[in-house]
Amino acid sequence: MRKTLALAACLLVTGIAGAQMKPKPTQPAPGTSAGGLTPRVEGSSTIQVSGAQVASPQVKLISIDDAYKLFKENKAVFIDVRSTEQFGSGHIKGSLNIPGSQIVSRFREIPPGKAIITYCACSAEQSSSRAVQMLSQHGVKNAFALKGGWNQWKAKSLPSAAGPK
Repeated sequence: MRKTLALAACLLVTGIAGAQMKPKPTQPAPGTSAGGLTPRVEGSSTIQVSGAQVASPQVKLISIDDAYKLFKENKAVFIDVRSTEQFGSGHIKGSLNIPGSQIVSRFREIPPGKAIITYCACSAEQSSSRAVQMLSQHGVKNAFALKGGWNQWKAKSLPSAAGPK
């Protein structure tokens, strides 16, 4: 019985993750640098993320400036992977609080059709990179870790909020 339930749960998570999958581009976008990324967002034109870098084969980083452009255009969902307490003390305005250990089990809370940008307050994006890696392992292609995370976002006085969402 447990094996059947575990299998059903895995199939459910895989199906949900599949809903976030984007088709692989056949050619890099013209003008995209070697480290540049071009995530696709449903119902819109291609989003150029020229400052994105690949931290590892499964983790893509996005600069604060490029993330802010997506924020202003409402083309990204930001996920704070820190604890609820840390989230309450300050976070990117409109972001979801899904602690990194829960990112796969709570995947259905992430709105589809947008770039997914995870962030934390680590000095080298350790927690947000782990979250992107887990999403990538479940087939999500449009997830990025925010380079500089919450601390750099706050230092640039970009839109933020405090307290629970």
